[in-house]
Amino acid sequence: MNKAHKRMGIALILAIVALMMIPVFQPLPHAQTKDKPKTTQKRKKQQKKTGNIFADPTDMRPMTGRYYLYPSETKRKYPDLRKYKNVWFKVPISKCRAYVMSGDKVIYVMYASAGKITKGRSLTPLGTFHVQNESGEQFINANGVGARYFISFYQHGVYLFHSVPINNFASGEHVGSYYYGYKNGAHLTTLGKKPDSHGCVRLTVSDAKWIYTQRQNGGIKVGTKVVIAK
Repeated sequence: MNKAHKRMGIALILAIVALMMIPVFQPLPHAQTKDKPKTTQKRKKQQKKTGNIFADPTDMRPMTGRYYLYPSETKRKYPDLRKYKNVWFKVPISKCRAYVMSGDKVIYVMYASAGKITKGRSLTPLGTFHVQNESGEQFINANGVGARYFISFYQHGVYLFHSVPINNFASGEHVGSYYYGYKNGAHLTTLGKKPDSHGCVRLTVSDAKWIYTQRQNGGIKVGTKVVIAK
């Protein structure tokens, strides 16, 4: 066998070896590239399910003293909702928060207490509701208990957003011309800590006044979505 034949034989052997190696190594980068987007998408879905986008901001007011009178956030000013699109409310009862949303973005976080839990169920109905015509600066029921700054979201005046309770029989915390809470101030310091109402969604006095004002100036329209969840 001459040198030319030897060279051809070696080249043929190298070509065969190279062809045999291609199926072993080529698919691996392709498989890794496909896996990455799936993992990222799955992680994003899990973050939404666990509510990471609804974490409390760092400027939430400490729940001490008469915190129930003041804005829930201490630094962020109340936004003018007329400047936002797709405004709606999300109220997870167990978390004791009310979120003012613009699409999927949280605009403002409020301390809240929805209906207390009785036999495993909240007195506030779950589901999707919508802001209704009924609103006002205050109400007092036949028992002498009421609230300030309310807007209705279900059954036309039955289920409301409103402030912590007020009363007309001089019980609770006396601030200005109002008595807040009743039975020595009960139902005030539970705000933001546990569901405690008879079915409405309680807010701080300042937060309730803000959303009432937004209702009056068109920032919150009749038909605005309200989602009440567990």
